[in-house]
Parts: sequence; C-alpha cells; structure tokens
Amino acid sequence: MNTIITFGIIISLVLGISGFVASNNIIVGCVILALSIIYFLVIAKPMFSKYRIKINRFHLCYHFINSFIVSLSIRNSINSAFDSSYELMPEDFHKEIENIEALKLEEKFDVINKYFRFHAFSLFLNLINIYEENGGNILEMSRHLLEELRMTEEYISSCESINKKKIMEFVILWILTLGIMVFMRFALSEFFHKMSSQLFYPIGIFVILFFCLITIHMAISKMTKLKIKGWNDHEKIK
Repeated sequence: MNTIITFGIIISLVLGISGFVASNNIIVGCVILALSIIYFLVIAKPMFSKYRIKINRFHLCYHFINSFIVSLSIRNSINSAFDSSYELMPEDFHKEIENIEALKLEEKFDVINKYFRFHAFSLFLNLINIYEENGGNILEMSRHLLEELRMTEEYISSCESINKKKIMEFVILWILTLGIMVFMRFALSEFFHKMSSQLFYPIGIFVILFFCLITIHMAISKMTKLKIKGWNDHEKIK
C-alpha cells in the first residue's frame, strides 16, 4: 500500500507543478496539488486496498481448497485434512483466523467461509458434506471445482497483465499532454504572456488538469473492478 501512496504523491506533484508552470498561477498549482493528494488518500487508496485484499484472499482460498483436497485424498480424514491445510496457510491468514482451535469442525469451516466469502468456497463446503455422507473419490469429485478455481486464477492474472499495459499507455498519454502544455509555456513565451493575462486561461488549465484527475479515477475504478463470484465489493471487509 506504500506503493500506492508514493505513486499518488508523485502524480499529485506532477499535476500541481504542471498546473503552476503552464498557468503561471500559484493558486491553480496549489489547488490541483491539494485535490490530487486528497483524491489519492481518501478515494484511490481504499479502492486499491479492497482490490488487493480481494485478490490475496482468492489466492489463499485456492491454496486452502487445493491443499485440503490433496490431504483428504491421502489421509481420508476430514479433520486431519483440515489441520494439515490450516497449518500450511501463511502467517497472515493465521493472524486473521485465530482462536479457532477449540471450535468444532463445522464452526471452523463457517469462520473461514465468512473470511473468504467466495462462491467457490461455498461449493467446496457442499462437496465436503457430500463426501462426508456418501464417501467417494474426492479427487474426481472436486475436478470441476478445481478447474473453476484455476480458471479464476488465470482470469486474475490476465486482468493484472492488462492493467499494467493500460497504466503504461495512460501514463505515456498524459506525460505527452502535460509536456506539450509546459513546452508551450516556454516556446511561445510572448503568446503565453498575452494569454496568461486573460482570466479564462488559468481556468482553462485548471479544467484540463481536473479532467486528468477524473480520467485517473475512471481508470482506477475500471482496474479495481474485478468480478469474482460471491465477493461483494460494497460489503465491509473485516
């Protein structure tokens, strides 16, 4: 998350300095700088935070289910498979899911289900109930579920790859735009001095930079809207 803050501060400084240089108006530069910093801290940071939590939890969900099924196929014991899978989870997971040792197995599954909240984990629990009642080959029974999980993992990787390309294209586009604005400030100095004395000019520069901030928000909103069954982006994350 420090990366997002650093990125936001850099973008805010670039926009603020560009606003001041292009308009020769300190007020325009300061207002754009302030709006940008507020946006990244108040809006963009929580959006990226929820996005990363969603992705990380799905990775953990996939890891837990896969480990559980492999362990169950070897041990033929749901309790042993749970203990083994739980121990293999990273330390961050244990910090979030703690004090469950004294709970019954059903209660442990319920706690973890509330943590993951994915549709795939609900299907997994249904699968375990069927196995507990009827037995069978758990590897064969879970084949479709594991395939769905694998496809979702590929979908996440694909989205992240596309996002990186889109970020590069977006950054290059606006660097060129801001560069042209600053270049005109110095290359056409006589024209600039005439224009800067007009009230509409600094207002126009402010509008352009504010539009840049709006496009940044639109890009971030699109990048962080990753659709995974069962996850509600508007639900409070615990």
